[in-house]
Amino acid sequence: MRLAQFVPFVLSPLLFAAGCTYQGDIDKPYTQKATWFSYVGGDDIRARCAPGLTEYRLIYNAVYDEQIRSYEITGKPGGPAEMISRVQEGHGLRGSKISFSDPLAQFGWEKATKTLSQSEVNEFENLLKQSGAGEPHTKGNRLRSDDFYWVSALCYDGAFVYNGWERTPEGFEHLAFMPFLLEHDETGIEPNPVRDVGTKNAARMHQSKAEKMKHFDLEVGDNGLLTGF
Repeated sequence: MRLAQFVPFVLSPLLFAAGCTYQGDIDKPYTQKATWFSYVGGDDIRARCAPGLTEYRLIYNAVYDEQIRSYEITGKPGGPAEMISRVQEGHGLRGSKISFSDPLAQFGWEKATKTLSQSEVNEFENLLKQSGAGEPHTKGNRLRSDDFYWVSALCYDGAFVYNGWERTPEGFEHLAFMPFLLEHDETGIEPNPVRDVGTKNAARMHQSKAEKMKHFDLEVGDNGLLTGF
């Protein structure tokens, strides 16, 4: 079922202060470090978005140093799709996964793959529309790494749409797609509970330069990610 609100493909306004364009392999730690802003901005999806393709990426930043979740759904319009769920906790440091044969493994993601039926894809697309994800309407939203937010980079049949949602006092009850993704997430890792981190954010002004460098802010532009710094 076509997402009726989707608007025509436009060029990305993404500007980088650091890093480079994401071209795949987000599971590798050095890729994540170098291309995270581009991955969050969905640059690769925008570049290959074309008629006959369904590709959705939704990222849940549940305080970057505590937990991040990524969901990628790919298929063809009107058909089933593959869903890849990824979760990373504590900056990806997992002591139980330290391996001498693969010393970088503990920095990776917990990953699960499943197939969504055509009816499940239709349900998800309806939830995207209910959430307002079918058109870019979140321009100006500031997304802080030390807070909670969602972003969506969506390609449906040649149309690309980008949005980013800040945490509200009620959490993310306005995002109808969130329960669907968490229900179909088979990584086995519970979501980091949404909470007010205002005090933590306010303390940023008293942090050292080194501490401040651990945080970054993003801003939603006109149908894309505007800044990363």
